[in-house]
This record gives sequence, structure tokens and C-alpha cells, in this order.
Amino acid sequence: MFTHRSCVSVALPVPRQDVFTYALPEEAAHARAGCRVLVPLGKRILTGTIVAMDVEAHPKVRPILELLDDEPAFPAPVLSLTRWMAEYYLCSWGEALHAALPSGLSPEGVIRVSMLREPTDEEWTHLQRRAPKRAALLEALHGHTGDVTVAYLQKKLDSTTIADQLDALQRAGLIRIVTDIEAQAGPKRQKAARIASALLDDDQALRNALDQLDHRAPKQSLLLSQLYLAAMRGEGPSLRSQLLQDNDTTASALDALVKKGLVDIVEIDVVRDHDGHREGRLSSRDETDLELTPEQRTAVDAIVQAIDTKTFVPFLLEGITGSGKTLVYQRVIAHALEQGRTALLLVPEISLTPQLSDRFRAMFGERVALLHSRMSVGERADTWRSIKDGTSPLVIGARSAIFAPLPDVGIVIVDEEHESTYKQDDPAPRYHGRDAAVMRANLEACPVVLGSATPSLETIHNVNTGRYHHLRLTTRVDGAIMPSIRVVDMRTERKANPATGAYSPMLLHEIEQRILRKEGSLVFLNRRGYSAQLQCTDCGDVPMCMNCDVALTYHKASFSLRCHYCGYAEPVRTVCTTCGGISLRETGTGTQRIEEELADYLRQHNVDATIHRMDADSTTRRGAHRTILQRFSDGGIDVLIGTQMIAKGLDIGRVTLVGVVNADQQLHQSDFRAAERTVQLLTQVSGRAGRTADKPGEVVIQTSSPDHPAVVAAVTGNYAPWLEEEFASRREAMYPPYVRFVVIELSGLDEAQVAHHARIVQQLIPERTEHLVRLPAVVPTIARLRNRYRQIIVVKGFKHTDPSGRHLRAALNGALDAYHSSWAAASIRVTVDVDASGSL
Repeated sequence: MFTHRSCVSVALPVPRQDVFTYALPEEAAHARAGCRVLVPLGKRILTGTIVAMDVEAHPKVRPILELLDDEPAFPAPVLSLTRWMAEYYLCSWGEALHAALPSGLSPEGVIRVSMLREPTDEEWTHLQRRAPKRAALLEALHGHTGDVTVAYLQKKLDSTTIADQLDALQRAGLIRIVTDIEAQAGPKRQKAARIASALLDDDQALRNALDQLDHRAPKQSLLLSQLYLAAMRGEGPSLRSQLLQDNDTTASALDALVKKGLVDIVEIDVVRDHDGHREGRLSSRDETDLELTPEQRTAVDAIVQAIDTKTFVPFLLEGITGSGKTLVYQRVIAHALEQGRTALLLVPEISLTPQLSDRFRAMFGERVALLHSRMSVGERADTWRSIKDGTSPLVIGARSAIFAPLPDVGIVIVDEEHESTYKQDDPAPRYHGRDAAVMRANLEACPVVLGSATPSLETIHNVNTGRYHHLRLTTRVDGAIMPSIRVVDMRTERKANPATGAYSPMLLHEIEQRILRKEGSLVFLNRRGYSAQLQCTDCGDVPMCMNCDVALTYHKASFSLRCHYCGYAEPVRTVCTTCGGISLRETGTGTQRIEEELADYLRQHNVDATIHRMDADSTTRRGAHRTILQRFSDGGIDVLIGTQMIAKGLDIGRVTLVGVVNADQQLHQSDFRAAERTVQLLTQVSGRAGRTADKPGEVVIQTSSPDHPAVVAAVTGNYAPWLEEEFASRREAMYPPYVRFVVIELSGLDEAQVAHHARIVQQLIPERTEHLVRLPAVVPTIARLRNRYRQIIVVKGFKHTDPSGRHLRAALNGALDAYHSSWAAASIRVTVDVDASGSL
């Protein structure tokens, strides 16, 4: 029997449950908190993380199957960060730790099912009558000669509850069930060459070999010389492929040296290159010795002081577009690295990573590591290891980079801190990257810098209440000036020019002028596809997604209708399926459509130009972001049309025009943050123009709401009146930053069952206390997503009576515990989103 000292607490990526107790085998006695382990849970095998040692045992404790780490996978601050995240965002500690690991470092047991024998006619008849679910499962297996996964069967049968059916069929001897353990992503290995050790120890033998090869096989002599020099420089083995390429020789020359015993071939670990296209840099400027402006110097000095004193200080670095926030980032990061510490820089969009990485690599070389979702499993695992072993002390990445295993962090920076993409929607933990960054800096005892030209209202509120320090950059660097902004009132424009499509004559004229001057233009519309939808002109029917209660978006390039929520697609309809009408018109406008309209206009006016789109449809290929931006920067693209990918962070000097096709698109959404996001988006995209002193910029904003306070604020740059009005309305309506906004969602395949369970959860949460108010359960704007019906319950926690949110979390945890212990059903999914984004 195991003693209590041989048991540990393990956090597993399962909802609700906090930690599990397992026995620690003697061969794993060196394990510590933070190490990953493989453990059994029911019939599954999962990767968990040890979170406590020497815990009390119980009679039925099961042993750990395998210890995956000799050293903890997480530094202590990251372990503490995930614990805080689990408590604050109401998920399990294991779910938070699972999110912190790259997918390739979380092996799991995969259950596979195969047919053992065909059922007899009698068995088949019995199953069809008495157990139709088992019969359907056997039909799904029929025809497969090998194993299939349980996940495949669940998808095939559109059901997640097939465990009982599998058990029954296995007991009947009809199927076989086995569990395999996935291999975790290991280092990539390639063949490399090194000079034989005997030659290094015998100078005369080396000279004799080189003399003979010089006369008989000069290619071999060249290779041997290169390998000798590499050994003398203390370098490791040379990659076989790179060695042959650098010396313009063939494999036969190297093979001959191996046969003669002069060279050894070995296998070495190599880091996968996830940031290819190194030949084209989006930034080649050396910024190391640039002189700081007085405002930049003030900001750098304040942040450096906090680094030196190892003090947690949250800073808001508010700087207009083009004011040199990135240069401030570079200087404070350089200072942290000089002190032997590490640095973390978060960016909101993967599209920003190539340009930022180039700027930082120009200053910090190969000490920069990138982390983002477009990397392969192996690339993420390689990068994770290089960060953990200290090879890469500077990490740049999207939201999940907050978990990077950097030791002794000296500075944390969140660029464009206002961006909604920092919020994780699914799966748990549904955390906000900005707020997690603040907490990580607190745990690391270092400053955190939140940078933005348009700070979020939450961050401004924290400044106003004295929680954050405020640093300002009010002028553009290098003598550049802010672009001039012209507004086109599309209400009068449509009356005067009813057939001009999405573009006003003013915007078309300005684009044409930039093309003739060989300058770059950005055209912004935050909707991909060709048109929002197709509509029958006879009956008004609109093609809808079969899985979601949303209209299908028309994509002309692929001649398809697509759902942007679940991915469902079908060919474009030429006949209305409701009335049989053949007149289907395109309503609404997307990036594909404005690309086509602009191309038609320029063709009619004999203007030769290259137009390109940058949206989710055009950047699916590996390296597409970098390729498009490089071509645009080099002048290979005249007009770049895009969604929010082009709206922030881009610093391309040849851009002198920005056109906003529809400024009202975000403004009138059913979202309490709609006005705030409109101001931010318009300001950010406008700031892409005129980044250099010799090429002033201009912005043309098309809107049907030119007098709306949010539009006026973005156009004039005078945010104070709008902020005052927005804060007042948020306070009155009880919205953030004055409350915590929590959305509880229940979903399932049965609409009535979802409504019933929503009423149960609603009754378990008090309607109103001094710390919170609970609104009734309602059907959200999109009632069905991915075939699951939805209901939501909004809970608002009052910050003035419950500053830490402790009472709010206690009430929600109590209600959810009661629900799961007495009423929960496997067919109903319950999710909790703390600090929800606002769009319901």
C-alpha cells in the first residue's frame, strides 16, 4: 500500500473537477510540482500536471503511468498564473494548464474501435428493434477494414454519448476497443557531417588526406576543409543538406569521404523553421541607435526604473499612431535582456507577427522566438523547448504566448491592448490575454506595458482610478504628420450617384491618383466574402446555414455559399429552393466584391494596377501574410484590400491613402462595445497612412452616420466628449468597466431541454444581491450554432461593492455546483464566460 508521501495531486483537462490524487511510482520519485504526467482517468489516458506533492492517499488510488518531465514544464509563476486563471474564469486548473501547453506536448490516450465479427441475422434484427443506437453504430463501423476513433463515430452519429453502446457491443463480442497513447512531438532530427575525431587528433594524417584529395578529388578536399574549420571554431556537426548546398557539390563527394573514414555522419536535433521567407524582410532599418524623442525618453526611463527595482508597475503607453511605441518596446526589452532577464511581447493578430518579428530580429538577432497558432505542432514544441532552455529570451506571440516558459521575466508588453482578439472565446479557459499579462507581470515582479493609440475603456478607467500609470506619446516620429481625413456622407452620395456601387467617386479618384504616383493604398472593409447573402427577389427567401441560424455568405471566387461560424458550404444556388424563382440578387458587400468593383473601374479607365486582398480567405496558405505584405511593401501591389488584418500595426512608408468603405458596419451591431470598437477601428486603420515625412497621408471615410459621436471622435481625434458620454451611459446601464459582465451559456441538440435547464440555472442564481444582478435566461441573437440550440444568462457583478469579484464567483460556483450535482445532463453543455466580449 502506498504511503501518503508517495501520492501527488494532478490537475487534468476536464471541466469542473479541480485535482485528482495518484500514486507516484518509485522510478518517478524525483518528480516535482509542474511536471507533466500520463495518468488513467476512467477508460481514458490523459496528460496532467502535478500541482502538489506528498498528499494524503486513499484506498483506491491509481498509479501514474509515465512521468514526462525530469524538470518542471512550467516555471513557478506560470503555475500560479494558471491557478489564478482557473479561479477567476471559473474553469478547472487542469483546463488552464492544458491551454498553457502546446498541443504536441499533451499526449493523450486515443480510443480506437474495430469490428470483430459481423452480427448474425438474428442479432441484427434484435438490435434494430431493441437497440437502434447500437445498430447505427455498427452501420458506421461497417466497411472499415481497420480501426476508427471514437471521435469519428461521435461525429458520424452526431452524438457524444456512445460509451454505453460501445460497452454493450464489446460485451457481445462484436467489436474490439483498444487505447493507444499518442506520441508527444519530439525534436526534428536530420543527418549531419563532422570530421572524424582521429583526424583532429593527428595533424599529419589530416595534412596527408588533404594533399591527396587536392590532386585527386578537389570537391572532397573542399568539404573536408570546411568540416575541419567548423570543428576548430567549436561548432557542432554541419547539416548534410546545407553543407552540400553551400559548397555546390553532390552527395557522392560526401559519401566518398565517409567510406574513407575521414567523415562521420550523425543525426542531430534541428529547430523547425516556422518563419520562412527570410530573404525578404519587411523591415531592414537599423533602429539600434535611433535617438529617442523627449516623450519616448520619459517613457523608457519610467519603465526601466521598474525593471531595475524588480517592481510590478502597470503602465498605459498611450501614443498616437506612428508615435514610436515600438521603439520604446525595443529599448526597454534591450535593457531587460542586458540585465540577464527575459521579455514577453504580445500582439493581437497573427498578421502583425512577420513585420514585428523582422524589426525585433534586426535588433536582437536569433534570440527572438515566435509563438502563434499558424505554427505546426512540431514547430510549437521546438519553440517551447528553445524558450525553456534559455536559447530564446525574447518571445513575441499572440494571446497564448502569455504561457511561454520564460524564466525570470523582466518586462511584459501588450501591443494594441484594446484589441478584442486578446479574448479567448472557446474552449476554457475563456481568458483575456491583456488581463492575464497584467497578472503574469505581478507574479514575476516586473512592469507591464499596455500600448495603444486607442486604449480600451477598462484600461482608461484603471488610469483614472490610479491603478495604472499613464505615459503619453503625442507626436509622430521622424517629422511625419497625422493624415488628413475627409468624410463622405453616403446618404447624399447614393442619391447623387445611385449606381456607383460601394465606392464614392472621391475614393475612386484618390485611389487612381495614388496608382499613377506609384504610392500604396489600403482599402478597408471588415467583411470577407463577396456579399453578405443571396436573396430571392420573388419571395425574399435567403439561403440559411443548415447547422446555424445565420444566412450563408456568398463567395464568388469559389462560387459557393459559406457559413462563417461552422464552416458549412454549398454550391451557389441558381434557383430559389422555396418558390422556384430564378432571380437571386446579391445583398451586402464583402472584400471580394469591392475588389471586383475596383478592378472593373480601373479597367474602364485604362489604369493598369495590381490589386490584392488580405483576409481569412486569401491567407490560408503557409507564409501568406508575409508574402502579401512583402509584395505590398516592395511596390508589387498597388492597392491592398482587406479586413481588420490591415487595420492595425502595419508600418509601410509607401501608404499614402486609406479608404474606409463602410464605417457604420461595426457601429450599429447589438454590442455595448460597438461605439468603442468603431472609434478604435477607424483610428487604427487611418493611422496606416502617412507614416513618413516625405509622403503625407490622407484618409477617406465613407459613412451614413457622419454625426455619430464615435465617428466624430475618430475623425477629429478629440476623444474627450465621446469618452465622457460613453462612460456615463455605461455607468447608467451597468456595463463594464463598472461591472463584471458574465455570460452563462447552455446549449444542446434539443431546444426544449435547453430552455428547461436554462430555467434551472437561472433559479439557482439569486436575482439581485448587493454584489450582483442576474438577468432572465434569453435566446441570443443567433439561436442555434453548429446544430446546438442556445440560451444565455447574463450576470453583472458590481465592482464598487465587490472589487475583487470574490462574492460574484462564490455565487456562481455555488449555483453551478448545485446544478452539476443534481440536474446536469450529458446532452447539455454549460459554459461560463467571465468578462465576456459583449456580442451576444
